Amino acid sequence: MNTEIKNLHSSLILIHQALAKRLGDTTSIDEANAILTEMDEVNFRVMIAGSMLFKDTTEKMDDELRIVIDARGDLEASIKQTQQIKQVIKGIGQFLTIVDRALDLLKLV
Repeated sequence: MNTEIKNLHSSLILIHQALAKRLGDTTSIDEANAILTEMDEVNFRVMIAGSMLFKDTTEKMDDELRIVIDARGDLEASIKQTQQIKQVIKGIGQFLTIVDRALDLLKLV
């Protein structure tokens, strides 16, 4: 199993769990729907990363994966602390852009 891809996979799962916690704390139907949509987006990346757990990577790919893993902590904190759901969604979108870039590199192997 590729350690860097496993770390990416685990990071995505942690983001999904942070969103699930936020969902459990919300009282707004609109916010709940927005969170569920983002959970679907993250889950899709969890599945893609999971399907690549046994791929070999280059140092460049590992660097891309580490960027994603490093960004997870900030996003997770934002999900917990940011009051405005629009800001959370924006942060998730930026994070998933980085994730997608890393996953696209992995698909080329």
